Amino acid sequence: MDLLIHYILPFVGILLGIVVVHEGGHYVTAKMFGVKVLEAGVGLPPRIWGFRWHDTDYTINLLPIGAFVRMLGEEDPSDPQSLAAQPKWKRTVIIGAGAFMNLVLAIVLFAVALMIPHTVSAGGAQIATVAPGSPAEQAGLSPGDQIYKVNGRRAENTGDASYLIHLYQGSTIDVTVLRKDSRTGDLLPVSKSVYARWNPPTYSDECGVKHDQGPTGITIGAVNQLPVEQTAAERVKLEQQSEKDVATYNKQVAAGSPAWCYAGADFGFKGLSAAQCDAQLDGEAKAQAMDLKQRLFPTVADPCFVWQAPKAYEPVTKSTWQAPWEAIPHGARMSLESLILARNQIWSLLRGFGGSSPVTGPVGIAQATGEVVKQAGWLSLITLAATISMSLAVLNILPIPMVDGGRLVFILIEFLRRGRRIAPEREALVHLAGFVAMILLAAVITYFDIARIISGGSLLR
Repeated sequence: MDLLIHYILPFVGILLGIVVVHEGGHYVTAKMFGVKVLEAGVGLPPRIWGFRWHDTDYTINLLPIGAFVRMLGEEDPSDPQSLAAQPKWKRTVIIGAGAFMNLVLAIVLFAVALMIPHTVSAGGAQIATVAPGSPAEQAGLSPGDQIYKVNGRRAENTGDASYLIHLYQGSTIDVTVLRKDSRTGDLLPVSKSVYARWNPPTYSDECGVKHDQGPTGITIGAVNQLPVEQTAAERVKLEQQSEKDVATYNKQVAAGSPAWCYAGADFGFKGLSAAQCDAQLDGEAKAQAMDLKQRLFPTVADPCFVWQAPKAYEPVTKSTWQAPWEAIPHGARMSLESLILARNQIWSLLRGFGGSSPVTGPVGIAQATGEVVKQAGWLSLITLAATISMSLAVLNILPIPMVDGGRLVFILIEFLRRGRRIAPEREALVHLAGFVAMILLAAVITYFDIARIISGGSLLR
């Protein structure tokens, strides 16, 4: 039931809605220009039900993973009502209308998400660490600096700061931080120019632990957080995790890392001096504390250790929404920026610096949909649907055989050849080859999506 409610139904609903809007663009423009539409279907065959109206079959089909509009003569211009018989500009409008509708849908969905009251983090963004040799270190950024603006845009939380850094990846960005004045203690704005790299390396600290640097070489944490009371069950779980963390660091020590690495790590274990052991503990508690030292901290000088639950915090939040006249232009900007972020990820992958951001297909999108629902709630599906719609718009204008962009290429070739067309059977063969290649690619991606799911992997971690 969980699989159905959180994964399958949301994914099918989003995909079906986006594709119906896309095909609706083709349908409306084809009808406007007098092109005969043979069939308009929701879902993919086999057919379940349908009716005929004005020479068009309207059908509901079994597989709810798409929609289609079948027009007369898509490559054959022999009939005056066929698509191929129309002037170049009309064919361009009809073929491009699907991607245009997905662009409009993305803007509308982003705007709707902004207009609905929702909770966002308002805890600010603070630099937690700065990697040695990174652009951030070279620019003079320091742990404790509070990120205020990135290229003039306000960063209200860690998500905003990370989003803006990745948006301007590959360029030098202006980062304004609030830094505490050593004399007055006041927070003063300081501006630094930092290069956001395409190829951030990993680095190992003195304890031998590897860290991802990110484009600028910083890790970001919230400035303001509220303490959370832990239940007994949560404390037990934390203690078990703490022992696992210590075991990992013990391996690093055995491999040559200095034992003082423990001093900077909050495992929940606190070392006590001999006097503290005697004063604070007695009987069984003291024996357990000394046993804990021998078992977990064999190389540390402190004679005994006690465990204290690390404090848990939750971010400071606020409720926000935007009026339509603010949300619509903001939604348009978010649509454009979703393309920039996708381009940056693709560019990183092509350069071999894709990190852990995988290329995914329908199975992976279904997995991501379920994870988004569970972690961020149902409202977040609106933003996810907008992002997918924008991605579909871009995919369909790329010069790939079979998709709309591939068909537009043939219209461009026809224009360059001054009206002389590629033979319909040759064009059909090219689109068939593109279809086969896309099916094979989808099969390969689906294999890796399924393998990731079986191994317990996630798209959001």
